[in-house]
Amino acid sequence: MVAIDGRRISIWILPLLVLLLGIGTAPALAQQAAPPAYEVWALDQSDSSKDGGGTLYIYDGAALAADAKAAKAETVDLGDKFNEACKDAGGGYPKRPHMLFFTKDGKYALLSYVASGHVVFLDAASRAPVGCVSLGKNAHAAWPTADMKMALGANIAEKKLVRIWTNYAEKKFTINKDTDIVALAPLESGATLPDMAPICPITENKSKFVFVTPRGGGLAVYDVTTTPMLLTGTVPAAAVKPAGCGGVQIGSTMYLNSGGGWPKTPLNHDVYAFGIGSLPEMTVPTWVGGRGDGDSHGMVGIGGKYLWSGDRHLNLIDTYDTSNGNIKVGTIMLSGDLSKDPAPDLMDAAPDGSYVFTALRGPSPLTGNNKDVNNAVGGTPGVGVIKVDGGGRSGSLVGIAPISRMAEEKDKDGNMVKKEKADPHGIQVRKK
Repeated sequence: MVAIDGRRISIWILPLLVLLLGIGTAPALAQQAAPPAYEVWALDQSDSSKDGGGTLYIYDGAALAADAKAAKAETVDLGDKFNEACKDAGGGYPKRPHMLFFTKDGKYALLSYVASGHVVFLDAASRAPVGCVSLGKNAHAAWPTADMKMALGANIAEKKLVRIWTNYAEKKFTINKDTDIVALAPLESGATLPDMAPICPITENKSKFVFVTPRGGGLAVYDVTTTPMLLTGTVPAAAVKPAGCGGVQIGSTMYLNSGGGWPKTPLNHDVYAFGIGSLPEMTVPTWVGGRGDGDSHGMVGIGGKYLWSGDRHLNLIDTYDTSNGNIKVGTIMLSGDLSKDPAPDLMDAAPDGSYVFTALRGPSPLTGNNKDVNNAVGGTPGVGVIKVDGGGRSGSLVGIAPISRMAEEKDKDGNMVKKEKADPHGIQVRKK
């Protein structure tokens, strides 16, 4: 009991009085409950000029989640200014921005141009390029390390793994050709590792190892802290199917996938779990789940517990509970009234895990499509907004922010017609 104006009041009433009278802590509590502000960045691979380029779309996260169709995006042409930034790197005009990642602090973005081989480093706040390097003929993905000292690039065309030293404070980005480039073709060995063209170089949270997923299947792990980079070990193609690009670390487990879109592997969808704690000793990843007729590309972790594995061919996302034996707990079907064929590709989650945003492919995919099955063809190019339910156990597609780039071309009869060329692919969430 406490006394107020000579009257005794039970202590449990005080919190109620504080709320009713607006005393002290109510505004602070409301402020603490506000979700963090964030942006959603999405790359349209289609050319912004006759030379190449592309377009970056930047959305306010809250506005996009509230009403995707009405959300207005800030746009950045990824050609002219970026061409100037890359003039000393070689490789000509930057073309086909494909993948996008942020540094751990969210201050810088890494853009990989798959058709020209450039990796551009971008100041996230000003949207201005601060550096550019060339990986050679191709730059499929450049993955930053958590300590922000390096980025690991995949050059599919020349079958090379490339280490980029990143000094963001001084805006210096360097590659030593003698010690930072690893030729992967010498690892090829019959059916064991048939094709070592690297699809994605996935770094783990301690910035020591990179997981390289080959086009022909299998897995190679390198220690990136040594010079030159040291091969820790490999896993054969019989244990990990081809062309994975998803990589999500939850706790001490790295989750990887397999994917489709290539001539020899038009369809693939498998999810694997690799125990990072075993490194540098190599172990065979555990198969978690998959689909025989799908094409997995995007993966994301929700709340440190659930893993989402998307399928752009089957228009769905499978969800797994990583805290309960990696069991599959559900499937989110994305096709419906908003889109008959959304073709979900890469994805990322809002900082509080309440929404997932996914790039939706267009009817004229520029990358990753096998025309025999059209695994990457979609009907509604843009950014899909998925409301997360059950803490990550399930969800539903609640909106699409459309992205369009119409271009004229000749049809089979020689007539000029307008055709949708927008092709979203890279997507990431940046906390402000």
